[in-house]
Amino acid sequence: MRVAYRYKNNKEDAAALVNDSFLNVLQNIEKYNIKKPLEPWLKRIAINKAIDDFRKYNKINNVTDSFEALAYENKLEQKEILDENYKLEDLQLRVNLLLPKASKTVFYLYAIDGFAHKEIAKKLKISEETSKWHVKNARKILRENKDKILN
Repeated sequence: MRVAYRYKNNKEDAAALVNDSFLNVLQNIEKYNIKKPLEPWLKRIAINKAIDDFRKYNKINNVTDSFEALAYENKLEQKEILDENYKLEDLQLRVNLLLPKASKTVFYLYAIDGFAHKEIAKKLKISEETSKWHVKNARKILRENKDKILN
């Protein structure tokens, strides 16, 4: 549920994602290697379901060209995601309330779940530069709103 809630803004949608994930687990239980821990396998399935859901309901390919142009103009650098120290709960609240859905999804995949830009680009069917732009955009929005109290 923790993984699903990162990608969804409300408990109902997160619960639906968890249900879909467990259905996938049951349908593919024979693929599970009992010699390996269960939790990472479950987490990976939930993340993949969130990615599938994102692709299904959000068509971001139409805006890819403008993101790529911005990325090349700004010559994105790979830096730390956040310069400030956030508590995880505060970060999650800020991300969910402040970031556009596409930037939120890419930010979580990169910063929290540890995917590389190349992996994100392949999974979301966007360019690596677009992925980098979303992370930069997320950092900018979070930095600009770091002093605001969110209710």
